[in-house]
Amino acid sequence: AARSHGPLKQMLSLARLKLVFGLLAVCICAGCPQYADPTAPNPIRRVREPQTRNNYFVYVPSHEPTARPRPLIVLCHGTRPWDSSLRQIRDWVKLAEAQNFIVIAPNLKGTRGDFPPPAQRQIQKQRDDEKTILAAVRHVSGGNNIDPAQIFLTGWSAGNYAVLHTGLRHPEIFRALAVMQGNFDAAFMADAVHHIDRHQPVFVVYGSVDVLTRGQTRTCVDWLYEKDAYVFDDEIAGPHRSHPKVAYEFFERIVKDVPWLTLRAFAPDANDPYTVQFKTRASFRLPGYRWTFAEGQTSSSSEPVFKFEEGTHAVKLETRLPNGKAIIRSIRVRVPQSRFPKEIDR
Repeated sequence: AARSHGPLKQMLSLARLKLVFGLLAVCICAGCPQYADPTAPNPIRRVREPQTRNNYFVYVPSHEPTARPRPLIVLCHGTRPWDSSLRQIRDWVKLAEAQNFIVIAPNLKGTRGDFPPPAQRQIQKQRDDEKTILAAVRHVSGGNNIDPAQIFLTGWSAGNYAVLHTGLRHPEIFRALAVMQGNFDAAFMADAVHHIDRHQPVFVVYGSVDVLTRGQTRTCVDWLYEKDAYVFDDEIAGPHRSHPKVAYEFFERIVKDVPWLTLRAFAPDANDPYTVQFKTRASFRLPGYRWTFAEGQTSSSSEPVFKFEEGTHAVKLETRLPNGKAIIRSIRVRVPQSRFPKEIDR
């Protein structure tokens, strides 16, 4: 009788083997590993961005899609192994579900706070992270109805390096930045310092008893004020930890109280770097345009094209807010242009 169990055991073993291979096939075909979180109904998905081949985590709330686009918040994780992109997004999913915004967390290289590399090597890592972040924003925007006037960038601890490097360099994409108890070194900001937009809000939070980064965060605040950035800073009770709700409430306040209008300049023809096209991004409908270029020449076009001489030129746009109040924005354009539309247009 005992020997009669042999074929049955073989059949069960074969069934188990088929089940294992079946599950593996499902995972491979799905391409997006999923992570359950008890605080939110939808899974956190890990996605591979096709351009850079880097992974990012994404959480899309379970709310029924509507015609109204959703905000996007991009998270920059701190030092591994104490922090990671998965840990960061898990801190945010409950809030994202409750407030109906999409959140992503890319895997980054240049977010080491304990033993960061020399400045030039760190800056190169930040450049790589910038490509990763922008590619992830483009990728998630392609598959979701995201409001381009409500894209925000935040990070905790050493994630501050990526927030400031990428965020300050791209005010045309990131409406506001939030630094949560962040590491800071002015030498790492060489690529960002000349891109600071004094109309882009930057929120810096430091902890009252944060022995790890309080001094660096205070230095970050002083540096931003010195560079004429649009700084908000606040002290929060407690040690070194992440503060999703504090960052989100700041972004909400900015959307409510600070109108967004940013200018972009690029060479539409790679063979003619002296001809520059201008575009705007705004949180409101512009009623009209008055552009002022070199030597006082003007244009009323929404997307004007202008040919410059070699050098750096100041270009100004005058328009009005919905309440009739005048608003002015300016941009400095270096000619010949070296940045082309595929790099800056989403």
